[in-house]
Amino acid sequence: MNYLGKKLRELRIKNEMSQENVAKMLGVSVQAVSKWENGKSYPDISYLVPLSDLLHVSVDDLLDKDKNREKWEDASFAALANEDGNARIQVLKDALIEFPGDHRFRYQLASEEFFLAGRETDPNKRMRLLALADDHLESLRKEYPEFSSAVDMHVRVLAALGRKDEALDLAKLSANHERLLLFVLEGEELKRQKRKLATLSVLNLFADLMREGSKEALNKAEALITTVAAEKTQFAGLLLDVYYQQALLCCKEKDFDGAVEALKAAKQVVKSDPNAEAADDNGSEPFFQPLILPKTQDELQKQLERYLQDERFSCLRSMGVK
Repeated sequence: MNYLGKKLRELRIKNEMSQENVAKMLGVSVQAVSKWENGKSYPDISYLVPLSDLLHVSVDDLLDKDKNREKWEDASFAALANEDGNARIQVLKDALIEFPGDHRFRYQLASEEFFLAGRETDPNKRMRLLALADDHLESLRKEYPEFSSAVDMHVRVLAALGRKDEALDLAKLSANHERLLLFVLEGEELKRQKRKLATLSVLNLFADLMREGSKEALNKAEALITTVAAEKTQFAGLLLDVYYQQALLCCKEKDFDGAVEALKAAKQVVKSDPNAEAADDNGSEPFFQPLILPKTQDELQKQLERYLQDERFSCLRSMGVK
């Protein structure tokens, strides 16, 4: 007996009504009412208001969804501590009996099937679990196209099933496209993707440091990009950005010597041309990938000249600094 069936039975008895009475008032068969109460079927949504009127409760009280859902969410959360994957799956199946079609419980069930498949030693059982997860996620994606977690999990399931092309196509729909490729690619492609993600992490960290803009953050950004530039990844333009911001900060703090040193460092970046091609000693590709277009020396020079024209450097020009 599911929650709604139990509630219907309790309210019917409380109101001193038989199943025959309820069936007659609603214009349905006694068998239909019996199936509702036994959890073998659910009343059509059109019967909820007549049922609530007949049993003298509101629709919300009849369903008591919030309280009942909280109970099952607690149960599914507690099940995560259970080492028995089959037991966790059973809890989620029971939750879906209470909430048929619920997208969150369905997603949890598909996830559990996928993770259990990863630990399964029997190839047939493993494929059966993956097939179940595939079916659940496919239906979820059709019913809830904006449910991004279902897309991401489905990519992993398709990859585990060996359906690489489908996984690659689906991964393109996700905001986590780059990271999802780790579950699809193999060999050298996978190696390059890992290095690409490492490079993206460096760039994101650099952006965060530049946004903070403090002296310490800018020094960290300089050290970060200097290290990356040593890998011949052509990030000279970013290094110019760091020295430019350092110089501005020094001017603001009236540290004119510091500002001059930062601008000298910027000029050295252009002069030394860190973008010059150079192969690693062993001839392999650099670890960090060149994800941004490299700038020529002329482009770097123009970038530097634009920075030097900033009016906030007028204090240096008045001191005769060129």
